[in-house]
Amino acid sequence: MTTCPQCGARYSDAGDDCARRFESLLALDHSRREPWGSRHGTAYAVYTLQHPQGVTGEALERAWAMLTRLYVSGDDPAAVVRGLRRAGARTPLGWTVTAFPGIEGRRRPFARTIADLGAFDAATYATQLDAWCEETLASYGIDDEG
Repeated sequence: MTTCPQCGARYSDAGDDCARRFESLLALDHSRREPWGSRHGTAYAVYTLQHPQGVTGEALERAWAMLTRLYVSGDDPAAVVRGLRRAGARTPLGWTVTAFPGIEGRRRPFARTIADLGAFDAATYATQLDAWCEETLASYGIDDEG
């Protein structure tokens, strides 16, 4: 059994790990097929927050902004992606975003990781991705009511 040092995911196969699973997910995302293609930004954001090693503070802030705008504020996913693209490195004007507590501000271990999404089955992917995102925010102390 191996354990990811960043997110805590556990793998029984020594050849399996978070990076390999994320590469497989990115291939589905970049295929532009649904349900994966339209959720690429969301998947990238949650993976980044769970695997921050080597990621810039700016990228972590943007990942945080994306997830909180989607899952706390309830914004339209396409509008969030457009807003982030237009704003570049800044937070989009007019957006209220709960301050990112930083990686050290995490309150509990991640209850759900990329390993829990299995083979990214089309029939369950959207629901599993939402649960992964919500659990990640909860690990940082954000519940579904903000």
